[in-house]
Amino acid sequence: MFSARIKQARKLRGIDSQRALGAMMGLDKERASSRVNRYERESSGVDLKGLAELADALQVPMAYLVAEDEATADILLSLSLLSAKQRKDLIVWINEKFDKN
Repeated sequence: MFSARIKQARKLRGIDSQRALGAMMGLDKERASSRVNRYERESSGVDLKGLAELADALQVPMAYLVAEDEATADILLSLSLLSAKQRKDLIVWINEKFDKN
């Protein structure tokens, strides 16, 4: 799922190549493409710092990249587009709707 989310976010942000994404992460030109390629093939893990850099470059929450399922990923991406007030209002609405206090 992780590799699919990277590819999906790259397309969403209009980042055409792995090299371009790697450069946006601050990687040098020689390593940029191969590092992102390893992430997308899941042949190499990513540490927390790398995950943060990847999410920042893709302008998505870190949790989006590691969400357990597509619905959760979509919710996290949508939440990231809301203002802090909108998120607070949504929490109130969810708690009221599902009777959670």
